[in-house]
Amino acid sequence: MRERLGLPEYDPTARGVMISLAKAAEQPGISVGSAKSLAIKGILPATQAMPGAQWLVPVDALNSEAVRIGVQRVIARRPKLYEEYQYDRLIRLPGL
Repeated sequence: MRERLGLPEYDPTARGVMISLAKAAEQPGISVGSAKSLAIKGILPATQAMPGAQWLVPVDALNSEAVRIGVQRVIARRPKLYEEYQYDRLIRLPGL
């Protein structure tokens, strides 16, 4: 498949230790959507082998200053009652 798509051969040592975007989002406690947003903006250095493939993030990048600032901005945008907001399972219908 790599030959057909013109991709180079897989070299596990070329990139260092990589983790998925979901695992990268778990460490600082943000959602996968927020982590993907940081990756698209270029704050979180994540890559895809091809469109639609899994995002991979270098483990070392999670400790960088730019990523920490981006995560702090994501957390700052959360509602003030974030914990209650997350676990509120009651469906509220307007007018009832």
